[in-house]
Amino acid sequence: MLSITAVGNVCYDPETRQVGNLDVCNFTILVNKKRKDEEFTTPIKCAVWGPRAKFAYDLLKKGQQVTVTGQAHLESYSSNKTGETRYQLNMEVNDFRLPPKPKVDADAMPF
Repeated sequence: MLSITAVGNVCYDPETRQVGNLDVCNFTILVNKKRKDEEFTTPIKCAVWGPRAKFAYDLLKKGQQVTVTGQAHLESYSSNKTGETRYQLNMEVNDFRLPPKPKVDADAMPF
């Protein structure tokens, strides 16, 4: 079992559907990492199952930062264009968190 925690940005609005009698919310996050002068982006396809699927669907939006924790697995597939083998990291999300909202100072007026 591969348990991971990742922080990334949602790359498109989540989609929801029903599989059997369970709801599932699917979304992809992009995780950025900088090493020396290079930047790497890793996409992670995420699935939230059960009652929390609706919460994920309602809360998550494209561009939003989210922290996800769960079990991941690497899936291989053949590219349609070149026929070469490619890999996709998939995650069954156990928990997700949004960053805390900044506190607004009631005494500080913007004008």
